[in-house]
Amino acid sequence: MRLRLEQLADHLQRDKLAPVYYLSGDEPLQMLEAADLIRQAARDKGCEERSVLEVARGFDWHQLAQASANLSLFASRRIVELRMGSQKPGKEGAKALVEYTSEAGSDDILLITSNKIDKRTQQGKWFKALDGAGVSVQIWPVEPGRLADWVTQRLRTYGKKIEPDAASLIADRVEGNLLAAKQEIEKLVLLVDEELIDSNKVMDAVMDSSRFEVFDLVASCMVGDKKRLARMLQGLKGEGAEAIGIFSAMMWEFRRICSMSSELASGLPLDRVLANNYVWQQRKFATTSILKRYSDGQLYSLLRQAQVVDKVMKGAIRANAWDVLENFLFRITGVRLQSLPLSYPP
Repeated sequence: MRLRLEQLADHLQRDKLAPVYYLSGDEPLQMLEAADLIRQAARDKGCEERSVLEVARGFDWHQLAQASANLSLFASRRIVELRMGSQKPGKEGAKALVEYTSEAGSDDILLITSNKIDKRTQQGKWFKALDGAGVSVQIWPVEPGRLADWVTQRLRTYGKKIEPDAASLIADRVEGNLLAAKQEIEKLVLLVDEELIDSNKVMDAVMDSSRFEVFDLVASCMVGDKKRLARMLQGLKGEGAEAIGIFSAMMWEFRRICSMSSELASGLPLDRVLANNYVWQQRKFATTSILKRYSDGQLYSLLRQAQVVDKVMKGAIRANAWDVLENFLFRITGVRLQSLPLSYPP
């Protein structure tokens, strides 16, 4: 069954999950977010384990059958990810995919991702088998003329409105790069308190790089720069920044770091992990620094601590939000401060 990208979320919420999902396209952000939607739906349906297979030259296609057959003793369902990239399955792969779809049951979910495919590929037996057994989604770049509308819709999901001229200003700035547009939008959400965003607010909050300190702060945490972190925290606090906004920016990045760490722990090389997660060139140093500084277990220990910080930010635990945030951020840099006394509200 073929779906458009905009139909995928509704399908995952309303319908029974298909045994196979095939995402193809060259637009990184939409590919990443579509795959995340499927992963989350699979977890919600009880897929507690995840197996990732990277297709490269010389790939052993028997691994596909083995990944599905080797069920855990502690989990009844799993999601198997087959990342093909620019690789073609060839005869061996085509045979393996056809065999998999003929035996696909209701337990595992196979998520396949690849670069854009042409019409000739879509006529192949293996593609038709995948399409018949599950769901295929072809993901296309947002056309330049529609990018301003995409920005408007994206901001609407954050409860914000934007004037047409302001949306066009962002669209012109990012030049078709949706990852850049997403970053600009998230900066606006953090830095603009008003519901309606006009061109002046875009110019003030997005174009002025001196106000991007919250994102520089995140990078300082990731590289372990304690002195710079302390200086930036003092400055942001003095300017009236909200602790929850800084925490949200940190956690958006930190969850990605944890996911990348899991991929490293599974044996993938660092370069492949960075490419899989579309880490920008200017972010590679900070990302690599924290991945090398902490083990997978240490990062997930920090993630558990973040759950407590999140409860403080939302008022479920009584404590000073700035004190708890600073404690957590310094722990990421490597400084272990004294635990703060936390009490639950009556």
